Parts: sequence; C-alpha cells; structure tokens
Amino acid sequence: EKATARKEWFETDMPEMLRKIDEAVRETGMESEDGRYFYAFGSSTSYADVAIWAMLRDCLEGDREDTKKASEGCTVLNKIADGVESLDGVKKWLEERPVTMF
Repeated sequence: EKATARKEWFETDMPEMLRKIDEAVRETGMESEDGRYFYAFGSSTSYADVAIWAMLRDCLEGDREDTKKASEGCTVLNKIADGVESLDGVKKWLEERPVTMF
C-alpha cells in the first residue's frame, strides 16, 4: 500500500503539481538580464527560489531520482533550482553542513 502511494505520488501527483507551479512561476517570475537565472519573485534570489531548490534538489537521497524524473519538463523550476545551487553560499553550506539522518 505504501509503495503504491509512493509510486502514484512520484509518477502522477507530483509531476502534475510541479507543472502547475512551473506555469504559475513562468507568469509571475522574472529572468535575469543575462538569461542565466530565473527568479520566482522579483529580480533576485528569494526564499521562494530556495524553497524550489530544496524541493527539487535537496530532498531525501532516496527520492532524488524520482523527484528529478517528476520535474522533467519544468524548465522554469529547474532553472531556478540550478541557479540557487550555483550560488557560492549554497555550495559552501552543502559542503560544510552537518551530516544528519535528514
């Protein structure tokens, strides 16, 4: 039962939710002048961008591949997540953060 629910989440529900968020952010967000980044709100990195990155890239290790597959086609969300991940402060935090069960 748990495996069935997980499969439904990653193969049906999550992709649908992410597509809706991608469409909304495409309408409300902004691309940087050089085209390298996309911001969910405003013209610089915000908490919304970090939340998108965390959802797509900093999820549980056992969920990463399924999350990546679920987010295929969500170009705006993936561009936001890639932009956050490229920030020096985020790179440093990822290298130095304590290892926990989460």
